[in-house]
Amino acid sequence: MSKISKSGGTVSGDDYEYEKRIAEEEQNKRRAEEEEYNAALEKQKKIDRQQREERDRRIAQERIELMKLKNGVISESETIKEEHQQARQLHGVEKLSNFWYHNKIWILFAAFIIVVVGYITYDTLTREKPDITVMMIADNGLQLRTDELEAFFEKYTDDLNGDGEVHVSVLSLPLNSSTADTMQQGYQSKFLAQLQSSECIMVITDSNTEPDFQEIMKSDLSDDFPGNPYIDEYGLSLNFKFLSEELKFEYMPNDVHLCLRIPIKTVSDSLEEMQESYDTNFRIFSRIVEDLTERAQETNDPGLSTEPVKRDDSNAESVSASE
Repeated sequence: MSKISKSGGTVSGDDYEYEKRIAEEEQNKRRAEEEEYNAALEKQKKIDRQQREERDRRIAQERIELMKLKNGVISESETIKEEHQQARQLHGVEKLSNFWYHNKIWILFAAFIIVVVGYITYDTLTREKPDITVMMIADNGLQLRTDELEAFFEKYTDDLNGDGEVHVSVLSLPLNSSTADTMQQGYQSKFLAQLQSSECIMVITDSNTEPDFQEIMKSDLSDDFPGNPYIDEYGLSLNFKFLSEELKFEYMPNDVHLCLRIPIKTVSDSLEEMQESYDTNFRIFSRIVEDLTERAQETNDPGLSTEPVKRDDSNAESVSASE
């Protein structure tokens, strides 16, 4: 016997029974899987419910014990225990690495401080303190001959600080009133700061030195060196050809002067200290005057032919006005 299949064709009786059995087996398999899934879901829900009930019970119990601890009913809880994780012991490189990780900022800061303090200490201990300091404020190229100027002054200077050596420091501060740049402002600030101490008594100037600065120099040195043709109201004129050769400054202008500051009380030093420093520098100044005068007379020195450097004061005024 033949039967009509769902697709519209006919199948034999055996084929029909086979397909029917296969369909029933698939249906039974799906039903079993659904029942297994539902059973697992119910089991998990039951477990979650039990865990939630247990957690709620434990929280409630701990809350009760906390209240008892606060009120002094019990001294120690049997259910609430502090858990301490035992720290792992570090050794060797691992211990050093951990210390560096937690303290590297402070280690670097401490190292920086040590380096700075060490440098300052070393510089203070090894720095050669000059016996005298001479300020050079003339702006005519002489500032390029600092080494030669120091060697020149050292010939007339004693070991005043007792270190076994003679050293003169020439502080180069070439002041130029025709400009108003940052460098000039720095030079002027340093010059004014030096005027507040008694360290710098001798000053090298020229005809372009500002009148306000020239007023703090002694103008009556001719009383100390009467009849000396090289002493005038500005100090000792350095208009010597042999001196320009010694300083290796061929075109040295003929208006350079070596001056002495008037001893007065300063911010950092008393009048007595200033006078003592002046007397020391005056002895050195006197040696220079005597030696240069004698050498000039012996060699019949013709003096210098280079005219003074001219500064355009009107330019300085225009710069100041624009500011």
